[in-house]
Amino acid sequence: MPVRRGRRPVAASVCTAASGAELGYLPLADPGMLPVLGTSGATAVMLAFTLAGCAVHMWTRPTRAAYSGGAAVALGLLSYPLANLGGFLLGMVLALLGGSLALAWQPPLAHAPAHGGALEGRAPRTADDARNDR
Repeated sequence: MPVRRGRRPVAASVCTAASGAELGYLPLADPGMLPVLGTSGATAVMLAFTLAGCAVHMWTRPTRAAYSGGAAVALGLLSYPLANLGGFLLGMVLALLGGSLALAWQPPLAHAPAHGGALEGRAPRTADDARNDR
């Protein structure tokens, strides 16, 4: 049975967007507390917006999902020391999962027939057909 490939890396985009939402939720829950949170809060907000941008890029440019996937993995690893232990580990794990799914995803083949055989409504070519084309 052939593997069915989707047109977009949906799971990768959703996981990456969820990681951005999780990382940005705590600092943005009360924006008046951002000065108190200091660099950790500001870094978490920047990482959250960047991960959300990666998710949008994966969704809108599926053929280039590997670039966003690599960025999501790097940002997930950076979130551990820079942003509250990676959003209490959940944001980091979601970013690593989404980035890994984007790196593993492949776009569908454009030239493959839908059913693996001859084109629908058309018989396969024979030697007589090739001789008549000359």
